Amino acid sequence: MNWQIETLGDVRRFVALICLTVLAGGALLRGLVLPPDLAARTLMPGALMALMLAAPLAYAIGQRLQAAHHRATQLEHALHHDPLTGVRSRSSLFATVPACPDRPCAVILADIDHFKGFNDRHGHAAGDLALRQFAAILTGNCRAIDLVARLGGEEFVIVMQNTSLADGHAAARRLAHRTRQSPVFLGARSLTLTASFGVALLPPGGPLDTALQQADRTLYRAKHEGRNRAYAYDPTLDSLPAGLSIAPAKPIKKRHE
Repeated sequence: MNWQIETLGDVRRFVALICLTVLAGGALLRGLVLPPDLAARTLMPGALMALMLAAPLAYAIGQRLQAAHHRATQLEHALHHDPLTGVRSRSSLFATVPACPDRPCAVILADIDHFKGFNDRHGHAAGDLALRQFAAILTGNCRAIDLVARLGGEEFVIVMQNTSLADGHAAARRLAHRTRQSPVFLGARSLTLTASFGVALLPPGGPLDTALQQADRTLYRAKHEGRNRAYAYDPTLDSLPAGLSIAPAKPIKKRHE
């Protein structure tokens, strides 16, 4: 039997079930092996003795099962989430997205501007704080059905389900505005943080890699044209010479500064 004991209430229900089982089993066994008059006389004392033994033992077992469930939940979360920011990991994103989009999704690639310089000037602790704050801005301004993941470094991706390219672009602009309006406080200092965003469309059944490459090229254009902005993918720009406005197609590996 697979017990799912998550809360103290579940532990109490587990104890009650075990005690009822012990009482019922004891009464049945007593009726089978003892004469009727002796079974009747020993019913209450036997029940009290059984409860005194069963209840503490069942409670201890219930607590162990609750702790095991809690550890399993923590392990599952650690396997699928980035330990620094708490958002989904890259592997979790690629494992989850192919199973969910039956409608168009907007894919938003987000990258903190000048993050290496920010780290060099203010230290890695400040950089970690900036990453956590940026992740909180992304998750705090998305719906529960949207997926937010860290691809690596200062680069994040949002998959907005059932969202058009235009609506995804509008959401990215709001995120850019919220980022620049939310400074990072390091002691008495207030440090400005900005980010650039590239948005592409993931059609139903389409490959996530293609949408990410389109969003990556769009993000490159946002960086190239001044940073601190959000652009939507424009397929007509793919015909321009490489290096003029957009980066050539490639896997999502690099960091944008």
